[in-house]
Amino acid sequence: MMKIKIIILLTYSLSYFNSNAQNQVSFFEEYIDFSIDKQHFTINGIYSFCNYSDREINQPILFPFADDVLEIDSIRVVNLKTSSNVAFTKSGKYISFVLKIMPKDTVDLNIYYRQKTVSSNKYIITSTKAWGKPLEKAFYSLTVDKGINIKSFSYQPDSFKKKKRIYFWKKDNFMPDEDFIVTIQK
Repeated sequence: MMKIKIIILLTYSLSYFNSNAQNQVSFFEEYIDFSIDKQHFTINGIYSFCNYSDREINQPILFPFADDVLEIDSIRVVNLKTSSNVAFTKSGKYISFVLKIMPKDTVDLNIYYRQKTVSSNKYIITSTKAWGKPLEKAFYSLTVDKGINIKSFSYQPDSFKKKKRIYFWKKDNFMPDEDFIVTIQK
């Protein structure tokens, strides 16, 4: 039910965006470092946006969390271009904020948060579909703490550094059809 509400909110936000920004803002790239230990599944991402228009755009953004996550903490949103914190509002399973992008410019946002480690650890990537086009590039890494045993992934890794216990994914022209899920033995 919460996922349906988030999709409705994303749709509303994006229809507002489409009518006011006339498709001039593009979400085109993401770099996400995940880590997992016995206490937390941590998400530390850089999200890239571009304003193709000749005017400043203040884009409302809804950033969803997985429905089945019981606790999210340590949320941080930073505009890397200005090195400033972005004010956000947490409401249930998402945060909302306004992304300010100058004309013909790009902005990278760093969004960081952690959630309690559970058997099935999920990060929402299917919300990319709401932007109406695939990500040009997506890079993901997962660092696994000793004592954590991976059971399965929703996306098979492209490579693995065994000594450091880091998995890597690289996607081009990526329109996710399922969320990023790491299942561990508990």
